[in-house]
Amino acid sequence: MSNAEIKFRLVNSYSDVRAYLSDIVQAADSAKDALGFFAKPIFEEYARKDLIFVLLIADGNSEIYGGHLIFDARFPKAKVRQIFVVDRFRRLKLGNTLVDALKEQLTEFQFISISARVAEDLRDANHFWERQGFYTQQLVKGGESRKRIIVVRAHELATPQLFQSSGITAADPLGLDFKQDQERPLFLLDLNVLFDLGPRRPRHEQAVAVFRAERMQACSLAISSEIEAELKRTAQKGKTDPMQALAHALPRFTSPEGQDWDRLAPELCQLVFPERALDGRLTANDLSDLKHLATAIHHRLPGLVTSDASVVRCARELRRRYGIEVVSPEAFQAGYIDHPLQQIHATSTGDVLSIQVAQDSDEKEIKALLTELDVNVADQAAHWAAVDGSRGTSWRFMVKDEKCIVGYIAWSRTIHDGPFNAHIAVDEANDTAGDAVRLMLQSLIGVISPSAVARIRLRFPKCQVVVREVAATLGFTRLLSDTNELQKVMVSSIVSKGNWMLTRDSLSNASSIVLPAASPHFRHVDQQIPVIRPDGERVHISLFTLETHLAPALFCLPGRGGVLVPVQRKFAEHLLLQSPQASLLPQARAQLLSQRHYLSGPATLKVFTRGDLIFFYESEKDGGAGAVIALARTLRAYRRSEDALGGTDLLPSVLDSDSLASIGRAAVKTVTAFDNLLELPRQVSRADLRELGCGEAHQLLTSRRLTAQQVEAILRKGTQ
Repeated sequence: MSNAEIKFRLVNSYSDVRAYLSDIVQAADSAKDALGFFAKPIFEEYARKDLIFVLLIADGNSEIYGGHLIFDARFPKAKVRQIFVVDRFRRLKLGNTLVDALKEQLTEFQFISISARVAEDLRDANHFWERQGFYTQQLVKGGESRKRIIVVRAHELATPQLFQSSGITAADPLGLDFKQDQERPLFLLDLNVLFDLGPRRPRHEQAVAVFRAERMQACSLAISSEIEAELKRTAQKGKTDPMQALAHALPRFTSPEGQDWDRLAPELCQLVFPERALDGRLTANDLSDLKHLATAIHHRLPGLVTSDASVVRCARELRRRYGIEVVSPEAFQAGYIDHPLQQIHATSTGDVLSIQVAQDSDEKEIKALLTELDVNVADQAAHWAAVDGSRGTSWRFMVKDEKCIVGYIAWSRTIHDGPFNAHIAVDEANDTAGDAVRLMLQSLIGVISPSAVARIRLRFPKCQVVVREVAATLGFTRLLSDTNELQKVMVSSIVSKGNWMLTRDSLSNASSIVLPAASPHFRHVDQQIPVIRPDGERVHISLFTLETHLAPALFCLPGRGGVLVPVQRKFAEHLLLQSPQASLLPQARAQLLSQRHYLSGPATLKVFTRGDLIFFYESEKDGGAGAVIALARTLRAYRRSEDALGGTDLLPSVLDSDSLASIGRAAVKTVTAFDNLLELPRQVSRADLRELGCGEAHQLLTSRRLTAQQVEAILRKGTQ
């Protein structure tokens, strides 16, 4: 039965509600653990104030009670006190109907927000409120008898408000839709970078890469008034200097004079030229370099691009003292990607896709795809690197089937802690479009080195539904301010107590998202973690949600449980991406999926709990490592008979009906879905496991639980 198949109505007035007060009291008493306790007269009081919505279900010629919602309404904010749906009518989205009715009424009455309180350990209830768009506002202590943590959730209504809303939503908990974060950094150019544009200069390609980066909108460029003075000083009489014409085409910032220069000059001289500062033997070029720095600092610009080794050498201290990034032109070059010329993958449709680095000879096909998707020629050149884009600042990949191009992705070099700006397009009419998007996003994510933190901006043509759907499974967030852009912050490392501060600093630098000052202790995967967003708002996000949005991050907090599971080498190479060799044969489709399946015997179901860390032990059989090689996060586990195992179970597992017998003869299997797969930096050998009390032969035959102490010890050995 669905919501559309039943007839119901909502009533809110006392004259309609009072006939069902006894049903409401009985329902509330049956769920005291979730709803708390109200004395019977309280229900009468709420009903008289029209603060109860009652859900009435048609039953023949009469109506029966189906659920209720009780709320407080003290303008301009409301509070949900209880919500309940009768068991037989659940999973029909009638709870949504009750909440929507409350939202509609309060919006009409110009209320600004609704809040709800729910115990942190009530997972289903918290998920319900998240689906209704209620974000976590704060955590408070519950009663002394049960010592619960109470999650206070809030939803901001779409009403005209005197004060701007916080912008916090359950759909964008990390606050990535932040306009200030969309601004391009502006870099001041040193004169040596302009001179290097000369075709015979040894750093010519590096200088060209700086200007290509501006074309790709990775940054903006400007000069200081000192450059004009320096050009006049170095100009040869009777000759026209083309650099002066170029300088006039760029925005100009005036160099500081008077007291501002007198204050900055000694500080910068002591830092950049300490030996010459002692005797005052500064050259004209030295003074010019200092004036460029002083201009960037004086105007609070993000950075300076220079080839001067003395200035670059002080980059860290300049960042610490003045908040300015000093970068070399080398930072703007895309660099080399260690990627096979071609990778071949099987798809769910039985077709084969190949992904390869796009070459100049592919530009005709690339432009045809983009033109078909209504990307104009100017954008193709400026943003998509479709014309001469393989040189300098951009990486480009294309996915092809046996006949034609299916998808294309290009992204520019990130400047220090700046974002990866990517553009992706796919032919959605092709049956393999979804797998093509997965391949392209894997290539993008693969550029980010292990243990790195990065922010990714992903833009795409209009009406690319497949891109949005696939990217959502990888933790990308859709921005309301720009329907053709997705964003993601990626932490590709194991986060533990030992590297908490390092990860915290890296995350803050890359995304302005700030974690707590100290690593929390693990209670359960739905515990709320306080986080400061880029807009300065302090929010609470469940540990499970935080890992999903920062995927493939694994927050291995002290006290978190785990499971040790065996896997044969022939399966590990495809399921865990552990093989270092590029294969000439099509790779398994499981490698395209962010969620994969591990199959084991029926008795192992009790071993797995949602949110557990899974440690994959590759057995010594057939030349296996005989060590723990990777870990991941448990999503869910369930039993399925071999006869009922279908494509949705087997495709993500790299097994098929013929190979099922290799993992046991039982006719029923346990299917464990996992994600956030990470390779251990150092394999943990069987000898190491034996020292920890979990490495004997009989302990490695099947899945078994690990203690929190064993988990911490394995992580310590595997991340040293």
